[in-house]
Amino acid sequence: MLTGSARRSGAGEHPDERRTILFATISVGGGHVATAKAMAEAVERHYPGRFDLEVSDYMKDLGVTNLDRLHKGFWRRALRFPVVARTGQRIIDAVPRTTIAGQRRFLHGFARAAAEHLAPSPPLLVVSNHGLITSGLAEARRLYGLDVLVLTFATEPHGISAYWADPRADHIVAPSEGVRRDLVRFGVPEEKTAVVGYPVGQDFLNAPAKSDARKQLALPDRFTCLVSFGGEGVAESNPRTVIQALLDSDTAPQVVMITGRNLALRKRLSALESREDRLRIEGFTDNVAEYLAASDVFVGKAGPASVYEALAIGRPAILTGYTALNERGVVRFVEEEGLGHYAKTPAALQKAVGSYASDPALLEEVIHRRERLGLPSMTEQLAHHIVSYATG
Repeated sequence: MLTGSARRSGAGEHPDERRTILFATISVGGGHVATAKAMAEAVERHYPGRFDLEVSDYMKDLGVTNLDRLHKGFWRRALRFPVVARTGQRIIDAVPRTTIAGQRRFLHGFARAAAEHLAPSPPLLVVSNHGLITSGLAEARRLYGLDVLVLTFATEPHGISAYWADPRADHIVAPSEGVRRDLVRFGVPEEKTAVVGYPVGQDFLNAPAKSDARKQLALPDRFTCLVSFGGEGVAESNPRTVIQALLDSDTAPQVVMITGRNLALRKRLSALESREDRLRIEGFTDNVAEYLAASDVFVGKAGPASVYEALAIGRPAILTGYTALNERGVVRFVEEEGLGHYAKTPAALQKAVGSYASDPALLEEVIHRRERLGLPSMTEQLAHHIVSYATG
């Protein structure tokens, strides 16, 4: 399990208030785990002590290791070769019924393991935020009679793929109306869908002030770029090229690079760090909110979770690349809403960073524009939606 129960309910409460809500995710990249944790935190914040909340890297925790490794390995290859992800998505979106039918057969082993795990002591609700888990649990119901309520949160806010669209899903919550329409187009009955919004973790919604964060992290008080390419630390663009472009720019910013689970990248960059006093390299960290709060701009891949976390703190997102087609939608969203830039080349990156460094008013504009997104409100509404669905 990624996390244990958030808090145990006290004695004397109603039986349903002591039941478990299981957030079943897959730790591929960082976005799925981030939204699962954000939803669990939101439920605990607005319904303190009422439920046992568990967040699980579910295939791995069930011991379905071959399938788990296969899926995660494919995604790591797609991060290195984005054309693989984009081509694959176009193919499966062209034949959504065939996609779902093949996916169901592929998930029989997971369905059996999930039924064996959940049937003896069913949770009040399973919240899935991955299409494979949703299809697998639907198969567990069909093949093994599993009687568990499942709510699916579709984690892609600006474009969804057909593998999410299993028509046998109980209920799918979309983060945007466009995504809901895509799900219906791919075959999900309209009455099974709802639009609520995109959740962000409490650390990002309640981040410290910039000056306080810099003191806590022992960072000098100067213009700072936080660079991250997601949980896997892999991107289409070369991280070393991105860092060098920032260090060589006229604004001479301080650069903090978070390499995620990519230990090889961190090792390769350590030599550069030793020569540059304006560069700090961090591995996988739970302090991303603090680092974002200490920064002036976010630079990295267009992963939805990373971008929305940066926006929650009011930091412009300068995006150097995207992997799948859903991330292209994130790039479009950021530029259309005036929340950042797409900087595909080192020169474009230097120009974008320079514009913010030379004009603090642009940073303030992003802070005002992000308020229109209503991320705190959306996160709270999603918590209420989950609890209402679980108990209603």
